[in-house]
Amino acid sequence: MAPTAPDPKSMAKSLRGELRSRFEVEATHSDCLEIVARQHGVDNWNILAARQRPGSALPVGARSATIPVLRIFAVDPALQFYVDFLGCTLDFGGPNGGPGTAYYGQVSYAATTLHLAEAAYDASQGATVFIWIDGIDQLRERLNNRRTQVPVWGPAVWTPDVEKAQWNGRALTIADPFGNHLRFTEPDDPAERAGLPNWA
Repeated sequence: MAPTAPDPKSMAKSLRGELRSRFEVEATHSDCLEIVARQHGVDNWNILAARQRPGSALPVGARSATIPVLRIFAVDPALQFYVDFLGCTLDFGGPNGGPGTAYYGQVSYAATTLHLAEAAYDASQGATVFIWIDGIDQLRERLNNRRTQVPVWGPAVWTPDVEKAQWNGRALTIADPFGNHLRFTEPDDPAERAGLPNWA
């Protein structure tokens, strides 16, 4: 019987541990995911994750039809929240008009793509992005475990509970450090959930 290929996320975790123990190099989990994706012959983790996730809402290589632009005020807390905490891939990012100008970047996970803008004229803080998903309970559990490892909130702040929504589903609303909210929503009907991306 042929050996089973290791899970890419486990590979990234092992790689991070090896870098730390052998070379005293501290790499983020996101960096290691990107390295593993390249070892699998694709450009980034988002593509590899889409290929491995059954029922992904978008085919490999497809782009989101609508991309919200969210206002941020500092790059490091933004990447800590969206990449290290939520698990998004940083697709691109940097000064929008050269050195010293405001940051503009893109993060993605499954079928969701978000732009992060530091310039005041690009967006205003306080937006809410509605994201249909499957696996909402597992997502909450993952984020609640991550909050002790990635300090995006104070130590006494728990991940919010999943709540019943008025549109025949359940919702988990997460705030980023800048007052924007991501409203992850799972339909009650299993048939409706079947084709949705799983953020768990």
